[in-house]
Amino acid sequence: MFDIGGGQALKLFRGSVSDEMIAREADASVHAAACGVPTAAAIGQHNHNGQRGIVYPRLEGVTVMDWIRHNPMRAGWALNQMGEVHAAMHRAKGGTLRLLKQVLATDIAYGPAPNALQSAAIAYLETLPDGDALTHGDFHLGNVMMTPQGMMVIDWSKAAAGHPAADAVRSEMLMRFGTGPCDWVTNLWRDWAARQLCRSHTASSGVSASDIDAWRPVVALAWLRARDATGRTRAFRRYLERALRGSGIGSIA
Repeated sequence: MFDIGGGQALKLFRGSVSDEMIAREADASVHAAACGVPTAAAIGQHNHNGQRGIVYPRLEGVTVMDWIRHNPMRAGWALNQMGEVHAAMHRAKGGTLRLLKQVLATDIAYGPAPNALQSAAIAYLETLPDGDALTHGDFHLGNVMMTPQGMMVIDWSKAAAGHPAADAVRSEMLMRFGTGPCDWVTNLWRDWAARQLCRSHTASSGVSASDIDAWRPVVALAWLRARDATGRTRAFRRYLERALRGSGIGSIA
């Protein structure tokens, strides 16, 4: 991100990022803002010295991750606020965004799981309710900013229309098993923070624990396609195996 003056910031993308993803992020941010979600709506796409980017209004503040580092005793409060923001987002409709179930099915089909398990998981996925909520797909401490206007959600590149419980599971996984420190003390904190965020979301959204349990195996299996496996791999594999066995889909072991 670069401050380009005039109250604007330019987000530049690596060459490996597709034009489709860039356009999706820009369009989804505009849609989310129009739905009343606290976010910065893209002003437009911009090419800077051959590098593709999106121009956004410049947000003052820091990510919730950085805010918690400086205010550790208020982490519970911040996570509760995040859960409420997440639940409020899900009350908006996904509109013309891509369908989350199709995204999950594609990621499962192109992932590393055995063919038989892929087929069973996709068949199971089809039995789950579609949902038409606005889902973020990457909602975690680094993609929510603490600003003078309150929390603001950023980075809509993985947005879709789908079931809120699927998005809650994705956040749970990112919080627990995403890229970042994974020493045992940090892992305890990450697990606690994921539970805190999930509890706040379910309390505010009406999504139940059984809804989340139902979506967990397919969201976790889909994540295998692109997951950065540098940290907590064994813990994530146990998480995935429990979810698969609990749903009756099968086993990846």
